[in-house]
Amino acid sequence: MKYAFFLLFCMAMISWAHETPGFVKDKYRMLYSLKPEVQPDGSIKFHQGRLYQRGGINVLHLKGDPFEMAFQHGRLLQEQARKGALPQIAKSIENSLRNIIPNIPVVTDSAVNYFYKHYTDAIIDYTVKSFGGDRDQVLLEGYGLAEGSGLDLDTVLHGAFAPESLQTILGDMMKGKSRLPTASAVNECTDFVARGSLTQNGEMVIGRNTDYPLNGFFEKYTTLIYYEPTDGTQQYMAVTSAGVHSAGVIGYNESGIFLGVHTIPTVEVSTKGMSVFVIAQEALRHAKTFDEVTAYFKKYRSAAGWTYTLASVKENRVAAIEISNKNVSVSEVLSDGHVQTNHFVSPKMAPKNLDLNASINEDSRARKLRGEQMLSAHLGNFGAQEAVNVLSDKWDPINQEVRGLGNVIAVHTTLSSAVFDPGRGKVFVANTGAPISLGTYVEFPLVGQFNSEVGIEGGFETLENKAFYDEAPHMAAAEQKFIDAKAAFENEFNPAKARDFLKEAVALDPGNPGYSFVRGIMALKAEDFSDAEQAFEHCTGLKYVHYHLAGKYYLGRIWAHRGEAEKAKQVFREILNSADPAIERPLILAAKKSLQQVSRVGVLRINPAGLSIFMPEADMLKY
Repeated sequence: MKYAFFLLFCMAMISWAHETPGFVKDKYRMLYSLKPEVQPDGSIKFHQGRLYQRGGINVLHLKGDPFEMAFQHGRLLQEQARKGALPQIAKSIENSLRNIIPNIPVVTDSAVNYFYKHYTDAIIDYTVKSFGGDRDQVLLEGYGLAEGSGLDLDTVLHGAFAPESLQTILGDMMKGKSRLPTASAVNECTDFVARGSLTQNGEMVIGRNTDYPLNGFFEKYTTLIYYEPTDGTQQYMAVTSAGVHSAGVIGYNESGIFLGVHTIPTVEVSTKGMSVFVIAQEALRHAKTFDEVTAYFKKYRSAAGWTYTLASVKENRVAAIEISNKNVSVSEVLSDGHVQTNHFVSPKMAPKNLDLNASINEDSRARKLRGEQMLSAHLGNFGAQEAVNVLSDKWDPINQEVRGLGNVIAVHTTLSSAVFDPGRGKVFVANTGAPISLGTYVEFPLVGQFNSEVGIEGGFETLENKAFYDEAPHMAAAEQKFIDAKAAFENEFNPAKARDFLKEAVALDPGNPGYSFVRGIMALKAEDFSDAEQAFEHCTGLKYVHYHLAGKYYLGRIWAHRGEAEKAKQVFREILNSADPAIERPLILAAKKSLQQVSRVGVLRINPAGLSIFMPEADMLKY
């Protein structure tokens, strides 16, 4: 049987679950009997924690040890945590797997268990080992969140460690382990730091878009968390989503340390590494200076590839901390403007970038370029509103045009967006549907300025930039159809439904090649080869070189599938003769392999289930 190899993975597998130890439950038994209480100001109190609302955003003030704060989070946002991002993150490996293989009774479930055990649980074990081996101490936050929210502990831990697992799976897959599932791990985060000559008072302004493939879940429950530990560590804060408890993605502490993470695809991965989010949160809890932060990242080994933007506001120091399983590079930024996206930049780390395809590579570099252009255009007057303008920008600097999808800072997977304005003691957090950075930004006090006795009473400032909706309504509508298609494929495993949404997107924005290309792939997955052919023909008629070549390649694959060998060979040769090797290496290798196969046997069948599409970038992880 074609997928019988999964049986080899799973013959010795024993399904097991994580559980909160009984002695931990006994220690905190008092929490289980408490009930949330509505306060006169409308906030909700539970234990030492409090939940407020402002501008549709959850605001949590948590106080206690790691278990108590996580329990408070889970109990105060119990319903949202169960419906929100964390369970979806926990299912990301499973969903990736189910999108490339048939649902075979017993075999598929066993395969899913294998990947969680071999990757996620292995990374958890290494994390525990790295912090001294006390499993219960390391996982205490996970225990608290599970007990408070009612989510099972497997969901909490697998959700917390899935981003590292997905990056590790992706790296292994690109090293040649082709039987691994397609990992939806390449995110498109953009952040920047402006200071000195760029800003109004010379003080730092920090902007951050966090891009996740979790549309409809993460941004639906935007949450700002103030952590007040009682174990002697610092106060810190996170911009996150209900149920996602870590500050290791976007965090800021009372010493003025900002950390923002970016995924960097690389083959320097290993399960003998830990979650980088855990490292970052430890740094936020303990580190008070730039050098203390970098020491944490040098001390511990991550499983996969990442870059952190580090800004130490009080010291006026900024750096890019580039990380793989084998290397760490700290590049201090001396200029007044710094923009970070999703590729290594330093001479030491740049060779370790995993070039997945031309559109992913171009997109990361285009966002960095556009951010740099916008920072330099505001010499001397860059402030919070200018930061919002950057985060909501829809200009493609490569093709010199407004676009809904491709090479733009505000992308359809922008599910969290914030502007930190330390000089005024404020942070502005966006709240709306994706791209969330095109919505309204709501003012909150920075950690250290927040007074738990007063809460968030009083008036507040808002910022926004909705120019894209006003000036390009058809593009905006097409982007929403693409989001619908993405959800239909990734969450419902329904390529035919996704294809239908994409037809609507193409009708609204026919000049965007990404919509037409993905429509073609979804048509192939739905085994509608005629519709796929039409979509790829449309791609070849557009000006975008990469999608012109990718459309041609899949036309060749369709013709090879039908046995039209000469027609297929001709188009594969055209790609080999015209594609730029420096840009299109993955596509060139695929065309060369396909040409060899068709030349040898006269046919090359398409396995629709095995098409490794990466929806966030409207392209393929593997051709």
